[in-house]
Amino acid sequence: MPKKKVEDQKLCPECGSDNVIYKRKDDELVCKDCGMIFSELTPDDEKQFENASGVM
Repeated sequence: MPKKKVEDQKLCPECGSDNVIYKRKDDELVCKDCGMIFSELTPDDEKQFENASGVM
């Protein structure tokens, strides 16, 4: 199964919420609604997520 691109990961796979944030300190994606940690990012993925989400 191919890895889903970070910029395509806008919904939490657990609850379906689009309230997903990237926690740079912990290097992970977290759903702010249900609290699920659902992805750790590689440096390349981190850059793609920041570009897609507008994180500076």
